[in-house]
Amino acid sequence: MSNKKLLKGAFILAFAGLAAKFLGIFFKIPLQKLIGDEGMGLFGLPYPLYTVMLSISITGFPAAVSKLISEKLASEDVYGANKIFTVSLIMLISIGLFSSAFLYFGAHYIIDLLDWPRDAYYSIVGLSIAPLFVSIMSAFRGYFQGMQLMIPTAISQIVEQIGRVLIGVGLSYYTISMGVGYAAGAASFGASAGSILGVIVLVICYFIFKKSYRMDKKEKNYTRVSAWSIVKQITWFAIPISIGGILSSIMTLIDAIMVPSRLLRGGYTVEGITVLYGQLTGKAVTLMNVPLTFSVAMAASIIPAIAESYSRKNLDELREKTRSALRITIIIALPAAIGLSILAPQIIHLLWGKGEAGGEILRVLSLNVIFISLAQILGSILQGTNRVYTPLINLLIGVIIKIIVSYYLLVSEINILGAVVGSIIGYLVVMVLNYIEVKRSIKFKIGIKNSILKPVVASVFMVITIYFIYPYIYLKFLSENIATLISIMMAMLVYFLIIYFSRAIDLSENMVIKK
Repeated sequence: MSNKKLLKGAFILAFAGLAAKFLGIFFKIPLQKLIGDEGMGLFGLPYPLYTVMLSISITGFPAAVSKLISEKLASEDVYGANKIFTVSLIMLISIGLFSSAFLYFGAHYIIDLLDWPRDAYYSIVGLSIAPLFVSIMSAFRGYFQGMQLMIPTAISQIVEQIGRVLIGVGLSYYTISMGVGYAAGAASFGASAGSILGVIVLVICYFIFKKSYRMDKKEKNYTRVSAWSIVKQITWFAIPISIGGILSSIMTLIDAIMVPSRLLRGGYTVEGITVLYGQLTGKAVTLMNVPLTFSVAMAASIIPAIAESYSRKNLDELREKTRSALRITIIIALPAAIGLSILAPQIIHLLWGKGEAGGEILRVLSLNVIFISLAQILGSILQGTNRVYTPLINLLIGVIIKIIVSYYLLVSEINILGAVVGSIIGYLVVMVLNYIEVKRSIKFKIGIKNSILKPVVASVFMVITIYFIYPYIYLKFLSENIATLISIMMAMLVYFLIIYFSRAIDLSENMVIKK
C-alpha cells in the first residue's frame, strides 16, 4: 500500500466523518424544536447504554478484521482473507442479535432498574434494532478497510446519517400528536433505520468488489486455518482496542464524576457548576472533536497499511508509512489546535450566538487536538505491529495522571480548567509513551525539518494573518461573525500555501512525504 493510497483513504474517511457530523446538526436542531427538552431527555437516555454495548463491535472488531485481512492479502491468501471476513461476520451478527434482544425484551426491566420515566420505553425499543445492523456494518467495514478500500465505508457512513435524519425527524413529526414519548421513540428508530440503509449499501459494494477477490481453495498461497483459530485471533486483537475505547470514554466520565464534587468543595454553587460543565462538554469538547475526525480516519487507515508492511517484514516501507502518517497528522492537527485557540471566543459566538461563554475553556482545550491526534496514530501503528496491549497500558497511565492532576487543580483558582489541564497532561503522556515505543520497536526517527519545523513556521504565519486580518475586517464590516469567517479562510489559505511551497508535502513524488 503506497503512501498515496494511505493518505487518500484517510482523507476519504475524514470527509465522510465530517459530512456525518454536519448532517447530525440537521438532526438535533429540528428535533429539539419539535420535542423540546423533555423529549430530548427521553431520546438521550438509552444512548449511553447503547454505546457501551456497542463498544466492542464498533471499535475493536473493524480494526481486528482489517488488520488480519490485510496480512492475508499481503501474502496473496485471498481465500484466507474471505474466511476471516465470514467468521467475523458470524461473530458480529451473534453479538448484535444479543444486544438487540437485550434492549428490546429488557426495556421494561432497564426502566425499572435505572428509575427512568416510563415513556423512555419507546426510545429503547426504537433503538433496539440498531445494534444488530451496526455490528454487521462493522464486519463489512473491517473487510473493506483491510483491502484498503475506504469508499464503501465512507458512503455507508453518509447514507446511514442521511437515513437517520430523514426517517428519524420525519417519523417524529408524524407521531408528535401521539405524545412526546412516541415522538422521541420515533427519533430513536432513525438510528435503526440508518444502520439498515448502511448495511444495504455495504452489501451492494461487497458483491461489486467481490468479483476482483474471488475465493479459490487451490490458490498457491492458501493455508488452511480453522474457524476457531480465527475467532481467537480476532478476539485477541479486538479486546484491547475495545478496552482502549472504553478508557477514552472514561476520560470524559471522570469529568462528569469529579467536576461537580470538586468544584462544590471549591465554593461553587450547583448552578454555577452546571453552567461551567455545560460550556466544557456542550461547546468546547464538541468543537475539539471536529478536527479529531481526521485522526480517527487516519487511525483506521493506518492499521491495515502497517500490518501489510509488518507481515512482509519490510521495515523501510513500515517506517515510511509511519513517517507519512505522523507528518500529515501534524500538518492537519497543529493549525486546527492553534486556530481554535486564538479564535476560541469568536467561534463560540459564531455558532452559539453573541455573548455566549465558553471561549476561555475552548482556548485551552483546543491544544489537546495535537496530543490526542498523535496519540491515536501512534497507538494504531503499535496495534498494526501486533503490540496491541502497549497503547492500552499507556492509555491507562494517562487516565491515572488525568485523575490526579484534575483532582488537585479543580479546587484551585483555575476551577473548570483544572479538568482541561488534566486531560491535556494525560494525553501528552500517552503520546510520549506511544512514540517512545514506536521509536524503539521499529527504529523510527521523525524528520524534524519537514514534520515539525515547516508546520510550525506555517502556523506562525497563520497566526500573524489572523492578527492582521481580523481587526481590519471587523472595522470594515462591524461584524464579528464576518471577521471570524474571513480570518479563518485567509489563515487556512496562508498556512497551506506555505506548506505547499515549502514542500513539506511533495505532491510530485506520488504523494510520498519527503524525508
